[in-house]
Amino acid sequence: MTTTDERKIKVGRPEVAAAAARASIAIRERSGREVPQWIRDAAAGRPTTPPPE
Repeated sequence: MTTTDERKIKVGRPEVAAAAARASIAIRERSGREVPQWIRDAAAGRPTTPPPE
């Protein structure tokens, strides 16, 4: 595949973001760290606004 070929993506970005958020929650819970609400919202597929850094 070259960079000009069109890719056939089966999973959309919202699904990928939710999966990444679920993985982040699992890692944080295993290490005993607090999970911010915006990460839980992302895992549930709800709109999120991360807190400013």
